[in-house]
Amino acid sequence: MTRRCGLVAVLGAPNAGKSTLVNALVGQKVAIVSAKAQTTRARLMGIALATEGADEVQIILADTPGIFAPKRRLDRAMSPPPGKARAMLTR
Repeated sequence: MTRRCGLVAVLGAPNAGKSTLVNALVGQKVAIVSAKAQTTRARLMGIALATEGADEVQIILADTPGIFAPKRRLDRAMSPPPGKARAMLTR
């Protein structure tokens, strides 16, 4: 019996279904889902469990806010500086 674990960061455009995908893979609601864009404001984590034969697999899913070019002042205030975006995933 082998145990495996991996980290998956779900990245993409706003309102693309990232939170819906994370909820479906985990099997329960761990991320808020809304028709309104930019609902996920902070990184969320979920763990999906699976078995493959005699092997056990854990997939750690990081749901991230949508990637977009900020146009308004509020959008610029909410989005992290370019160098900090990678650091947010490793916290």
